[in-house]
Order: sequence, then structure tokens, then C-alpha cells
Amino acid sequence: MKYLPLVWAAVMRKPVRAILTLLSVMLAFTLFGLTIGMNATFAKLKEEARDDRIFAGARFGGMLPVGMARQIESIHGVAMVAHSNNLFGYIKDPKNRVFLQMNDEKVPQVNPEWPITAEQWKMVRDDRRSVLVSQRQANRYHFKVGDTFTVITPPIQKKTDGSNNWEFKVAAITPDISYMTAGYMFGNYDYFDKGRMLVDQGKTGIFRVKVNDPGRNAEIAEEIDSKFANSATPLQSITEKAAFDVSNTGMDIAAVDREVALAGMFMVLFLTANGIAQAVRERIAEFATLKTIGFSDRGVIGLVFAEAAVPCLLGAAMGVGLAFVLTKLLPSLIPPGDGVPIPVMTPMVLVWATLCAAIVAFASSALPALRLKRMDIATALSGR
Repeated sequence: MKYLPLVWAAVMRKPVRAILTLLSVMLAFTLFGLTIGMNATFAKLKEEARDDRIFAGARFGGMLPVGMARQIESIHGVAMVAHSNNLFGYIKDPKNRVFLQMNDEKVPQVNPEWPITAEQWKMVRDDRRSVLVSQRQANRYHFKVGDTFTVITPPIQKKTDGSNNWEFKVAAITPDISYMTAGYMFGNYDYFDKGRMLVDQGKTGIFRVKVNDPGRNAEIAEEIDSKFANSATPLQSITEKAAFDVSNTGMDIAAVDREVALAGMFMVLFLTANGIAQAVRERIAEFATLKTIGFSDRGVIGLVFAEAAVPCLLGAAMGVGLAFVLTKLLPSLIPPGDGVPIPVMTPMVLVWATLCAAIVAFASSALPALRLKRMDIATALSGR
């Protein structure tokens, strides 16, 4: 503790340089925190994905006849098929984009792990205008139970009056689902379907398939595709595990995240190493004086390391803190329905940031410390 004034005086010798270094380190660790947090998100998604479910959608886009569900259920190993459709629009202002997932009555059985009770699902089934609103969406639009609202859907007209206005009522506010980063609104498919023009009725966007044997999940997905390969509406089926595995996108996003974080650490290393080297060059005579009055090589090297560690550790803490704040703000900034994952700021993110900051501080001070150890005191004091 008695050396803190020396360290602080050294850090603040050039205040502008110290502040700019700290801000640069903070921004680098903000990027580090977000990328490592995103990796944690991907790992969590893959871990939580069920191995007894399959998503089946139109191979070439478009809508699917709901009658296909019965044909899929006839495949050996399929336990149940539910279907969902999305209603896209906005509330009051086009900037308030929103989408509702309109589910049929089998969805609660296919997705039993969702934090929604049987009574809440019954509300949506009994009152077709009712919707279940997640806490995040309720906060965004200041909804309370019993509130009514109108979703305006420019591409979709109602059969009854030809308008684009769909009326809904908040039946319950339910807990958020981790991978639905912007929150959700679950509505009644039958209400949506019967309200559409006749030409659009009886169609859905995706089938949710539950299988009896998780070990045959991938095999059953292939059987579903084979069954409809020559039909007017061929399907593209994918297991939930594969759907939530970002490495199946053709690019290892997790690896890219790690490389971005590593690039940020190299930037911090270059910045702090250059700053410490310059600071040591400017104060050779001061370090020689310290050694003259009794400071050991280890003590002088410790001071140099501490001078490098202060901006690194403080910048890491500030950067991870800023990353944490950004993760709380991102859900309200991302348009609903985009499916953009949000980084998860676990305690391990801070642990890794602290470890990396310490390594960068050590690496930055290594060469200047070696120079001080080999320094000739007489030469340094003479200013040569």
C-alpha cells in the first residue's frame, strides 16, 4: 500500500495519455465482454435445445397447408405435430414493430418447458383475442393484464371488414424465454386463421414436430423431407439441436467471436506496451535514483508492472461493466422477430477479462522491466 502514491504519480504523469489509454482499454474490453458473452449465449442455446423436436418449414419459402400435419404424424416415430404462424405489424406507430406467434392448441404439449401454465394457455384457447405477453414485451409497451391493443398489419387484411387492424387483449404477463431475446406474444392461431381472407386460411408457417425416440431425431427429419420431396410443398426439416447450433450456419460464429476478442487483446497489448515503454524511457533517471536509495530490481519491476496493471484492470472492469449495461439495452433496440441473440454476461466473463488484463499488463511491462534490470545506474544518473 505504501507504494500506491508512487504508482499513481507515475500513471498520472501524463494525464491525457493516461485517460486516452484507459478509454481505449475500456472499449477493447467492452468488445471482449460482448464477444465472450455471445459465446456463452451460443453454448447455452445449444445446451438447452431439446433432442426430441424438429422444425419443418417450406423448403422454398411460402406457406404450408395445415393438413400436412396429419401426414407428418403418420410417420413412424412422430408423437405429435403442432404448428405456428407469425403475425407481423406495428402498434400505433410504424416504429413500434411487433410480431405475435399464433399457436395452435398442441403447441403447449410440444413445448412443455416454456414457463407458461396450463391455465394461461386455457385463457388463450377460450378467448381467441387473448394473448400471453412476456415480461420484457410488457415492459416495452407498458402493458397490464386486461389491456387491449391493436396490431396494424399492412400486408394482411381481415376477412370481416378488409382492414389491417387486429384487436388483442392481454390475458397474462408471463416469464421470458431465454432464446426469445426480444420477448414474445403468444396468440390463438384459430383467431388469426379465421380472420384472414379465404384464400389464406388453412395455412401455416412452420410445423413443430415432437418425436418418441430422441435417438432417431435426425433420421425422422430426413423421413419427413423424403415424404414430401415430390409434393407441391416440399419441406426442409431440421432438429432443434441443429437449429440452435450456430456452427451449422456455414461459419463458426463462436470461433469468429473468439478471434475478435483476441484482436481486441492484441490492440490493448500494443497500446499499453507502447505507453509503458515510453514512460520508462522518460523516467530512466528516476528509476536509477530509486535503485540508488535502496529499491531492489524486483521492487522497481513491481512498480512498472503496477503502472501497466492499473489501466488494464481498471479498463477491464469498466469495459465489462459497460458490456453488461449494453446487454440490458439491446433487447429494446433490436426489432422483434429478428432472432438476434443477446450476450449473456456470466461471472466467467469477468474472470476471463481479469485474467486477460493481468496477462496483458505482464506482457506490456516485460521488456521495459528487463531494460531496467540491465540498466547501468551511473550512466542513467548522468543522463547519457
